[in-house]
Amino acid sequence: MLWLGSACVFAALAHLFYTDSISIYVLVAFIFGIAIVVGTLSGYSQCGGTEDERMRKIAAFSMMNSWASGVSLMSTLLVLTYFSWGHTLSGIRVISLTIMLLLVTFYGWYVYYSFKGDVE
Repeated sequence: MLWLGSACVFAALAHLFYTDSISIYVLVAFIFGIAIVVGTLSGYSQCGGTEDERMRKIAAFSMMNSWASGVSLMSTLLVLTYFSWGHTLSGIRVISLTIMLLLVTFYGWYVYYSFKGDVE
């Protein structure tokens, strides 16, 4: 379910980014995807048992590293914008890029820790 919700979110964010406008259908798809993603992740955090404890740690560390990576990358974008080393983005594009960046870094860390097997 996590990947289905993520696909809805990424499709909605890509549409928002490229069209630079919001429609009710895209907003509904985004909210639906976010509800699935948040519901699935909160299910991971409330699991019981030893095998689920590993998944809880992987999800928690992935979220923590996603936040740190996302803030670092967004700070880099802010510095690049200050020095005019790119073009200025609209508010819709900044928000969709930020959410997409946080989700991509979360999944990157999640896949990394899943293949690694555990969090040290």
